[in-house]
Amino acid sequence: MRKIVQVLPALGWGGAQVFCIQLCNELARTHGYDVTLVSMYHHKPDKHLPLHLLDKKIKFVTLGKRPALDPTMFFKLRKLIEQQQPDVVHTHLHAGYYCFLGYLNNKKGYKKVHTFHNLVKQDSPWLGRQAFKYFFGNKIITPVSISEEVFKGAIEEYGECIKVLIENGSEPAKPTALFEETKDKINKLKKNADTSVLVNIARISVQKNQQLLLESMRRLQNENVICLIIGDYAQDDKKIYDALIANKPDNVFFMGKVNNVSDYLLNADAFVLSSIFEGAPISLLEALSAGVVPVCTPVGGLKNVITKDIGFLSTEVAEDAYTNALKAYLHTPGEEIERLKENGKALFDDMYSMRHCAAQYKELYLKEA
Repeated sequence: MRKIVQVLPALGWGGAQVFCIQLCNELARTHGYDVTLVSMYHHKPDKHLPLHLLDKKIKFVTLGKRPALDPTMFFKLRKLIEQQQPDVVHTHLHAGYYCFLGYLNNKKGYKKVHTFHNLVKQDSPWLGRQAFKYFFGNKIITPVSISEEVFKGAIEEYGECIKVLIENGSEPAKPTALFEETKDKINKLKKNADTSVLVNIARISVQKNQQLLLESMRRLQNENVICLIIGDYAQDDKKIYDALIANKPDNVFFMGKVNNVSDYLLNADAFVLSSIFEGAPISLLEALSAGVVPVCTPVGGLKNVITKDIGFLSTEVAEDAYTNALKAYLHTPGEEIERLKENGKALFDDMYSMRHCAAQYKELYLKEA
């Protein structure tokens, strides 16, 4: 039995958290794997992803982290890892820092893996990157990049110790019990039966840059198109949300946080991201699985996934460029759009399914620590 411990700060509503749940589920379905998922913060049902998403075979542990720096986490995680006696500890986001003490006490025992879920300079602050340089350079932790752009940036920051690229993976979008209700809700927002429905699935933040999307949609008010923005905001970003709501055009609708993102994707025509930086967003991969054409800005891993045979990239992160990309999508003949949809689904099956992704992590876990 191989014991795998996955550690992340909390099961917040984000791509890295969804990825972690789906990876745990895929591992738990594998014969001979014992999986524990550790959340440093206690789970809050009103703020975090629902626990029913986790396979029942997974052990879920919370450690009660306090906000900001919490030195007790170094000791709690070290004790938990000692008790678990795992074969692999796999960290995500800033959970990696809190395992350092335990790692120093056990440099050569269990396998230690850390996944970059964003471009590395956005994934960790300067001090965190300096600490990672020690652990990566001394081969204590094996770092994993999730896209070619993340991999390139990691090499620039950390040097030759960067060896592993495992493309992000996702479960395919599947309808839920709310599919028909969601379809009716969207139909009521459409101008008519032929209205194109764009969906933006992202938290409201500076990074996701919904302001650019709103300005582009403002310039498309004479087109037969609407945009649904699906996502919540952190308290620190409430001012951004308030400003967006106050100045949104009539063809944009904020749907808030929903538990059935897949239903919105399956009822959409295009997936839109206007981000200023990205790793390899899970929402994009889910969109491909649903046959939804992406129209995005040319940043991070988006450039690796979205070729001219898959979707549309703007030439830069700017209003004119992104508006032109949206217009290019809207005025592309239906036969070509269908071809892009089928290409996207095939690409997902070949490269971006969670089964494919988890198989590569299992291979990495088996390599000598």
